[in-house]
Amino acid sequence: MKSRRAFLAGIAAAISSPAAGASNIAQTVLGPVDPSLLGITLPHEHVAEGAYYLRKWPKDWGGRPEFVARSVEKLRVVRAAGISTIVDLTPYDVFRDIRFLEEISRKSGLHMIAATGQRFFPPNIAGVTMPSRTIEGLAAFFTREVRNGIDGTTIKAGVIKIGIGAGKPSALEETGLRAGARASKATGAPIRIHTRAADRAGESLAPILESEGIDPARVSFDHSDDSGDIDYFLGLVKRGYSLGMDHVHRGLRPEFKPPFERRTDCIRQLCEAGFAGKIFLSQDSEFGGSLLPQDAKEWRDTIDPPDGLLFTTRQLIPYLGHIGVSERDIHTMTVENPRRFFTLA
Repeated sequence: MKSRRAFLAGIAAAISSPAAGASNIAQTVLGPVDPSLLGITLPHEHVAEGAYYLRKWPKDWGGRPEFVARSVEKLRVVRAAGISTIVDLTPYDVFRDIRFLEEISRKSGLHMIAATGQRFFPPNIAGVTMPSRTIEGLAAFFTREVRNGIDGTTIKAGVIKIGIGAGKPSALEETGLRAGARASKATGAPIRIHTRAADRAGESLAPILESEGIDPARVSFDHSDDSGDIDYFLGLVKRGYSLGMDHVHRGLRPEFKPPFERRTDCIRQLCEAGFAGKIFLSQDSEFGGSLLPQDAKEWRDTIDPPDGLLFTTRQLIPYLGHIGVSERDIHTMTVENPRRFFTLA
């Protein structure tokens, strides 16, 4: 079994230099970049819903300046470990703070990609209302945040995030899903979908997306490893969809099924079947919560992965290597897939 350092060194060595004459870009909070510069990417995280966490961050502890400083300190460790890009899938209705993301990206040296979209099952937020309840209105809103900027800034979204809470979408969620598909076709931005994989949600969502003419290659069904059903996975990847395997760490806890070993074995089986190009590895971490005192943490914060944003590189990747996943496939999942997916087509 290779050491973690040797495994990551092999992945880093394979990262391509910018392609000559490349015209496509990936949109980060600091502006467009050549997609080949994204490197090892965590494609489904929540760096910090800044305004929300700051409410739980007493002013006498330093307020926002201290929160920024501690965030940057931790993110520099993440960058030093070999991760180059984090995708923050926090849309406007769950406390996205685009200026916060811009600041900590600039100070930490990490690329960050921000999301437009809608979660559809948000907590109660005073003063936050949906911009529209029609397909056309939501599509226009998502498109504007990709093309023009977010919250009155020129900082543009680089991905569309849609949240679906159950096995089948509600009428409102279907409106958002169709709006996301139309905005994706208009802008070239990819779509990542919060899914309830245990109820095989992707199977109910795929026909809706396909009726909108979306290219399945531009869609990832995230939290997919919450299903341990390899037939479910194969059905989706054969249709062209990608799978976000970003709850793997939860399988380490006895109250979450399937267990870690089943989740990782499904990744191995998909790679052996030739579908490494359809898998993303991430953690769905609520990073900002790790900066809070223990008595301020909520349920979501307490189930964040061991090692935080470094769980994938410190634990998951070495384990996948141990059970037979090749270095080539790991490079595909962590570097090549994000580079292709987050290129604005």
